Amino acid sequence: MVNVVRAIQDDHRIVGREDELTLALAVLQTGRHVLFEGAVGVGKTTVALAVCRHLGRTTWRVDGDDRYSESKLTGWFDPPLVLKKGYCDETFFPGPLLHAMREGSVLFINELNRMPEGVQNVLLPALDEGLLTLPRLGEVRATPGFQVIATQNPSEYIATAHLSEALRDRFEHIALDHQSAPEEELIVRAESWSDDDLLVWRAVAVTRATRVHPKLKKGASVRAAIAMVTMAEQLRAEGVDEPAALRQAAVAALSTRTEVSDDLDADFGTALDEILAAVADLELGELQDVAAAPQDRLPRHKDGHPERNVTTRGRATPVAIEQVMQTCAPEPEMGLEAIEYFTERLRLPADKIDGWQIAQRLTKPGCELGMPGMREYAERLAVRSVLERAAALVGPLRGATHTLVEPMREPHQGELELDETLENLLGKEFPERQDWQVEHREERRTQIVLMLDTSLSMAGANMALAAVAAAVLALKMRPEDLSVVVFENTAEAVSHLEDADPPEHVVKEMLRQPCRGYTDIEGGLLMGLRELQRGRNPRKYGLLITDGVYTRGGDPTQVAARFQHLFVLLTEDYKMNEMLCRQMASVGKGQLYRVRSLRELPRRMVDVADRLLR
Repeated sequence: MVNVVRAIQDDHRIVGREDELTLALAVLQTGRHVLFEGAVGVGKTTVALAVCRHLGRTTWRVDGDDRYSESKLTGWFDPPLVLKKGYCDETFFPGPLLHAMREGSVLFINELNRMPEGVQNVLLPALDEGLLTLPRLGEVRATPGFQVIATQNPSEYIATAHLSEALRDRFEHIALDHQSAPEEELIVRAESWSDDDLLVWRAVAVTRATRVHPKLKKGASVRAAIAMVTMAEQLRAEGVDEPAALRQAAVAALSTRTEVSDDLDADFGTALDEILAAVADLELGELQDVAAAPQDRLPRHKDGHPERNVTTRGRATPVAIEQVMQTCAPEPEMGLEAIEYFTERLRLPADKIDGWQIAQRLTKPGCELGMPGMREYAERLAVRSVLERAAALVGPLRGATHTLVEPMREPHQGELELDETLENLLGKEFPERQDWQVEHREERRTQIVLMLDTSLSMAGANMALAAVAAAVLALKMRPEDLSVVVFENTAEAVSHLEDADPPEHVVKEMLRQPCRGYTDIEGGLLMGLRELQRGRNPRKYGLLITDGVYTRGGDPTQVAARFQHLFVLLTEDYKMNEMLCRQMASVGKGQLYRVRSLRELPRRMVDVADRLLR
């Protein structure tokens, strides 16, 4: 196997990835299906295609997007031919899945989790039983050798969906992360054809620094370092001095491959360029000092290049955290390491500091992270942890769909509605576009206003759990279809219907709530009604999380009766008012759901969301 892996590396110019290649070959040789998962730019597609080509088998490639339909994957009937010859093999054009199954070849699906739920449903029996059922043609059994190799980005990425548990169970999972600094340097040298080792080393260091910067929610891949080297060499050839060339190249290469944190109020372009320039200045200044040191005193990689304290596999060392924090605030006191700072402020042992522990403390009274940059960094860790927990619970969106028959606007839009089409064509010498009628299914959208008690009793761990529950909804729904209202003495909406606030915004705003005061359920419901008036979709629901105990405002029952549909999640407690919660759900023409403890709230939210979104 070692020799085989080396042959693949040599033939396809792959650096490293010995473990991943070995595992992929083992999986494929046993006849199973493979799912590669990793961030953008880690080489998922390269590794997957290299394995396919090494096996010497025909590969049918599909690139996923949210408009990819079942008929594109399986095949479609050609409308003009159907009118002449009817539904038969001669009028059917097979798609890549059908080709791969009939030939016993490989179907390669790039970015599987960008495909809609219907496509996932078609894949399930094909992977599980080697079976595909085609309307009007019957069943197709896969020829031995049929396999699926797929890639996907992590679920927190924009425009990604979540694979169903059943579909994931049919794949063997192989995770790919960013590679080590020495391997990335080898990749950059190979792809840029540069013989300037010092330039390559600096470009890789700057790129890796973006992955741990607290004001960047997404760092750059090794592609940025490749672009940086090629642009810097061109700028030097045109007379730009070396430091300026690399700084200019860094900003240009990183701007399209990084994302600034949502916290920044400044203009996006200006803020991002300033952050990237600061990262480049910090890293290049440090590297200049390292490069000037006696080379025989520097620790070295196995390939002979100087080593430095870099991060590995996307995780920041305390030293790296301290360095990037210095770029956020120039004050001298920023020399304190982040881990030590959180240990002191959050009263946690150093080995217990992680995003979830931070999320459980951000809303506690007295939690003050006043050092510039530290609050932002803590929120980034907490938001990511909350979203990861929500993503682990969320399956694919199982929203309701309804059948539409309408004029065909584009190929593969749906199945030809033959009866209506023939009726439109009769007696016409020259058919028009709108005469061709197709039948397809369309998502039935739902808008929800989530109303949540954020009084003093919710501070700390309870609020973190509530944020996970809200994130479940945010991940399952279109951003413009969800509003979140928080209430205590007063009520406010932290996200609005029609505003398309992303899940990160929803979670961050919830973790910024002070959790204080009394509980005014009536005020929360009134704010929820105002939010529902903003929505343009007729399917609108209110969803209230409460124990039914109010200490401010009036009886909320009358306001509850003004909702078209109000569903109540009763968080059970020794002082809960179950009767009031049942009354609100009844007069609100909704339903009561019991939640035995706040620890069960996120999982219970999955069930409720699936019910409301169907």
